[in-house]
Amino acid sequence: MNIGLSIPRLPDAEGIRKFVQRAEELGFESVLAGDHILLPTGGTNQYPYTADGSFSRPADEPFLETMTMLGYMAACSSSIKLGSTVIILPYRNPLVQAKMFASLDVLTNGRMICGVGVGWLEKEFDTLGVPYAERGAMSDEYLQIFRTLWTQPDPEFHGKYFDIEGIQFYPKPVQQPHIPIWVGGHSRAALRRTARLGDCWHTTRQTPDFVAQNLPYLREQTERAGRDPASISVSLKRSLHFTDLGAGEEKSVRTGGVIIATTQEVIDDVHYCRELGIDQLTYDFRVEGVDACIGVMEHLAREVLPVAHRLG
Repeated sequence: MNIGLSIPRLPDAEGIRKFVQRAEELGFESVLAGDHILLPTGGTNQYPYTADGSFSRPADEPFLETMTMLGYMAACSSSIKLGSTVIILPYRNPLVQAKMFASLDVLTNGRMICGVGVGWLEKEFDTLGVPYAERGAMSDEYLQIFRTLWTQPDPEFHGKYFDIEGIQFYPKPVQQPHIPIWVGGHSRAALRRTARLGDCWHTTRQTPDFVAQNLPYLREQTERAGRDPASISVSLKRSLHFTDLGAGEEKSVRTGGVIIATTQEVIDDVHYCRELGIDQLTYDFRVEGVDACIGVMEHLAREVLPVAHRLG
């Protein structure tokens, strides 16, 4: 069982460096970065992971551009995997995105994870001039373009949005056959996208039981796509808060997006996730500031990480 971390939205270079380097020192599998270009002043009711659709962070919170931040994180580290949780595919030209990820994979000697999603914030799409209603179809085509550019010596692709031929695309990624694609989302469409085009289902803000209930459909769709279900791993991302660290919340809660629990309950949850067939857990922390986040990270590494490693 691998455990990775979602980096806090830190607008300062020193905080990012400290977080990434400490995660690497402690033996975590990965550090992943989220993606937004902008947030609406008036808020939203479209966020998929709250009851009223509101986004949990203020509209003026600094969001560093994801690929730029991954480049900085790469320069701050030497062995930990780095990636996106998740890059919103329709926001950027797919050839440029493929080049960004391939370049980072070369510069990190094969440490990149390409976590992808279709997006949910309509105002962001409208402002960027991207058709919201077509985000699923665009995402599917963009993933096909990624795989084509990363693997074919003479890339050729003909789709609804792009025609590609008569070009060269180098360097190819270090990882073979290509950079692993982690498909975010919790819908049936996300599961079908994973089955056809992904290497990992990277769902977020869900319960382990929700994941388990959807694994038969993922296996069915993977077989229908002519692929081996064993070739696709499963990752669950949630917020984590230890009630026995004395940081506020003390009542245990295990709902869709969060686990608020004692250290032993978190360990039990890791065992349960592994038994259900989950291969990787990604956590973010319900505390503010880099030092507080590193404190939780160190506790997680000391008490929980050894257990996860023993589970294989």
